[in-house]
Amino acid sequence: MQLINNTLIGFIVGILGTSLGAIIALLFVHDNKKILSLILSFTAGIMLSIVTFDLIYEAIELSNIKMTSFGIFVGTIIVVFMENILYKLQINKNHNKFIKSGLLMAIAIAIHNIPEGLAIGSGFMFTSDMGFKLAIIISLHNLPEGIAMATPLKISGFKGVKIIIYSILAGIPTGIGAFFGTILGGISNSFIGLCFAIAAGTMLYITCGELIPNSKDIHNNRLAPVTLCLGFIIGIIIINIL
Repeated sequence: MQLINNTLIGFIVGILGTSLGAIIALLFVHDNKKILSLILSFTAGIMLSIVTFDLIYEAIELSNIKMTSFGIFVGTIIVVFMENILYKLQINKNHNKFIKSGLLMAIAIAIHNIPEGLAIGSGFMFTSDMGFKLAIIISLHNLPEGIAMATPLKISGFKGVKIIIYSILAGIPTGIGAFFGTILGGISNSFIGLCFAIAAGTMLYITCGELIPNSKDIHNNRLAPVTLCLGFIIGIIIINIL
């Protein structure tokens, strides 16, 4: 019964956080290019903060510098591989480039949600309080990631229902991770740290290679670097609160 409960909580946490972030993007993102540029740069700032002070920090704490560096490298290679697949599927040639950014972010979130699910499952095997605490933190943590995924998809003209479906799919791996986290119980911290490092690599590549350049392509806004820094600061505050 505990296995089923923990897995269900993992699914709910992953889907709820990412989907709420996507809904926020759908409600507030509109066609003004100047504002879109600022939203993308602001979101990129938050993502950079999460990668630097959350994912990489956790990866180092759970494993070590060498394994974290290796994981970041693996994460970037995964995104390059996925970019090549999207290119062969004509996503980048015949469609708006923001589709590629959104889909890559969805993939990165899905990868990132696996170690988060492992943490939830392992937490519940330690104590119920620890499991619920991690579940709440991770759910809130997924909000900006949902925004980062949904914003470029909304800009590219994706329907709201389709964006929500993608956000749900990106959240599902949390439940899978919680399932295995419960079964394995005291899973190796080094392995979870490696997973976080890989997730950091994917998000770092997408943020620097997709979100930031796209914010400049939409509108050469002088305020974009300011909102990028503001997003970075807000990200630090969010991490500190959680």
